[in-house]
Amino acid sequence: MQKLKKTAALLMALVFALAMTGCTTYDNFRHAFFEEDHQDMEVIKIGVFEPLTGTDAAAAADEVRGMELAHELFPEIENAKIEFIYGDNQSDVEMARTVAQQLVDQGANLVLGSYRSTLSLAGSDIFEAASVPVICATCTNPLVTQTNEFYFRVCFIDAYQGISAAKYITDYLGRTSAACLKKSGDDFANAMIEQFQKQMEKTCGPGSVVVVEYPANTEDITPYLNRIRAAGMDCVFFPSTSADGSNVLSDAEIFGFNWVGCSKWADIASYNSDFTESMGWFSRITYVQDFDIDSQLTSMTEQFIDAYKAKYGENETPSESCALGFDAYLLALQGLRDSAGTTDGVIITAKLKNVRGLEGATGVITMNSQGDPTKDVVIEAITSEGSKAVFTASPN
Repeated sequence: MQKLKKTAALLMALVFALAMTGCTTYDNFRHAFFEEDHQDMEVIKIGVFEPLTGTDAAAAADEVRGMELAHELFPEIENAKIEFIYGDNQSDVEMARTVAQQLVDQGANLVLGSYRSTLSLAGSDIFEAASVPVICATCTNPLVTQTNEFYFRVCFIDAYQGISAAKYITDYLGRTSAACLKKSGDDFANAMIEQFQKQMEKTCGPGSVVVVEYPANTEDITPYLNRIRAAGMDCVFFPSTSADGSNVLSDAEIFGFNWVGCSKWADIASYNSDFTESMGWFSRITYVQDFDIDSQLTSMTEQFIDAYKAKYGENETPSESCALGFDAYLLALQGLRDSAGTTDGVIITAKLKNVRGLEGATGVITMNSQGDPTKDVVIEAITSEGSKAVFTASPN
């Protein structure tokens, strides 16, 4: 009876307070006592499977920064909040296996990472056995997604660089033929050259591509460049490392070719201190890139850049790896949203393979059944003032 009297007194006090202060007080009371508390939201755990220490830590830091920035902007989906679980694979293959199992044991519903394809592959079978979907940001090795149906990526695969280079030559430069230069034994270049040739021949017909291969350790590249000129080509696709690209281009100015390199050429201008000083033909040197700060590919590109500058300083510029880390998190969120509240890894995986038209910082992302994206790719030109986006290759 005493308890009922106290309850009645409380209700009378509430009625009096509402009469005095109106609906605002009632709304506050309702939110405080009758609605589900924010802290009672479901928690979805996303593992950050990255080399936070070791030899790869510095290189991986940018993609982790992008993941964290996206998490700060979008910490929740519907009635669930996202929690990061960090797993430091220490840049070591054996440790990567251990850490992958730790993330599974800690209940990770989805995982982001790792930087470096070998580290991703090291944990692959553990994630697959646990049916945990994984999204890597910068791993371009095709084996990452080919060997595990639960693995995804937001960066383009190496082969698509060849397709994009061909589209730049035909659609932007207006050429109907081109050459490929390849160092003997360079397996990295094979897939890109194969796809480049297929795309060129699809657009321009058979015989539109000449492949010139030179032996490794060649000191004088001139005879091979003469073969390209003799074939009547003035555009050259040369997927190589920055070191090989710098060495070849140092001898190539007199030929006047238009060069297209792969994403490894991003630092080619700074690889050799004499490189830019000795050449006045910057606009003829281009390369394939996932992201450029000046290429506003989607509305999310601008939002990403604005958030980055607000957090790290107006004069700071986000890297390609940072943008891809950002997009890896966005893809994870989309897969979770499409799964309608379930954290079942098999269902999330199926939904990720059907993501279409996701606006990311690096472009519009559409996933295929292999776990690879089709997306816009930027072609960068080297100028005397730095790199500049000159063309966007569409996947269609």
